Amino acid sequence: MSSPFKGQRILAPILALLAAASMWFYVRRILVPRQVTEGARLERPRGNLSDLYPRWLGARELLLRGRDPYSLEITREIQRGYYGRELDSSRANDPKDQSSFAYPVYVVFLLAPTVFMTFASVKILAFWFLTACAVLSVHLWERSLSIRFSWWRTLTVVVLLLGSYPFIEAVSLQQPVLLVALLLAGSWVARQRGWLVASGVLLAFATIKPQVAFLPVIVMVLWVSGDWRKRQLWLWGFAATMLSLLAAAEFVLPGWLFRFYKAVHFYQIYMANTSFLDWLVTPRLSGTVWVLLVLLIGWIAWTVRALNPDSSDAHRAFCLALVVVVCTSPNLALYNQILLLPGVLLWIESAENAQLRGVLTRFLSKLLAALVAWPWFACVVLIGAKVFFGAEGFVQRAWQLPHYAALALPVVLLILLLLLPWVTVTSPRTSPTAEILA
Repeated sequence: MSSPFKGQRILAPILALLAAASMWFYVRRILVPRQVTEGARLERPRGNLSDLYPRWLGARELLLRGRDPYSLEITREIQRGYYGRELDSSRANDPKDQSSFAYPVYVVFLLAPTVFMTFASVKILAFWFLTACAVLSVHLWERSLSIRFSWWRTLTVVVLLLGSYPFIEAVSLQQPVLLVALLLAGSWVARQRGWLVASGVLLAFATIKPQVAFLPVIVMVLWVSGDWRKRQLWLWGFAATMLSLLAAAEFVLPGWLFRFYKAVHFYQIYMANTSFLDWLVTPRLSGTVWVLLVLLIGWIAWTVRALNPDSSDAHRAFCLALVVVVCTSPNLALYNQILLLPGVLLWIESAENAQLRGVLTRFLSKLLAALVAWPWFACVVLIGAKVFFGAEGFVQRAWQLPHYAALALPVVLLILLLLLPWVTVTSPRTSPTAEILA
């Protein structure tokens, strides 16, 4: 039995590297050139297209010049850098996203060390910093979920993550979700280690993206209520950090909360009918479904609140919260699917060390595997058509092929994690992971 596993140790990372290379080739040689060509045809503006730029410019203007980052003047300056010019509402093809400073103002404290740098330097620094965040997050998610992967399996996961479309989109846009994912993973590990104050502090910093941190905060607060005497330190760490951030933000920009509320309100108006749920269940039903999903996560977190944080049900509650964050995202940006990683890892671990009951469950498990693998398979098809057959027409028509699984993936993962306690039984056989580690 040893030789096949030795072969897997070499073959799996190599296949992962080839899959990652195919995705980077697709993005650089197929997707981006098409976006440039289509943008020129429609006279759609293209500037630095960095999601970090609005935050960085707002931080620089606030900290160095005392200007309001939520103001219309700053928004116009952001557009000139982000898009290359100010947006014009009279042009039908101009983007809807105004790229305003729609973050809590305390994000400027994280960006403060960069405000004296040129943005060209900041982009390079952000690329490597966010890549390091992604790599470290894999290690922390494995620890937080008590997953004992062998070194080559962890390496395979890291390579696949760095070669996934959500990561490439996130790192290319310098999207802070990669940092927030690391903070969430760090908070979860710290909680399991008993470092409750540190766990609360890390989760408080993750609120720089409130829509991502909202459900994890609810899960953690309900967990604290399960044993207040022993767990209250988490709440004090979180509350003290939040109060410090809010107070410091009020000091540098008095009245910022009202400005932030208005910025979020305007964001919801001009991005109307573009959320994940809008596309999945129609805009008419999306609000109701959002409420039901939030209540569902709250109920699950309440039922497991007294459990040890290292229990499988506690792991499941936190992973479900992150899957629902993706499902209720206010936009269709695929970089949010970085947050599906812990849920996928949890399902792999559970399925390997248990037997799945029911035909539907086994079908959904295979469907999940197919949905995860689909983007890389589609990239290979497009690259083969372009490089070996010169089928440029097919490539131009089918350029969205790698994205076809995007809507289904979080939904199938959500269903499987909801069913997890009822569809798995302890396997009498030794799991593949255990054999490899033996």
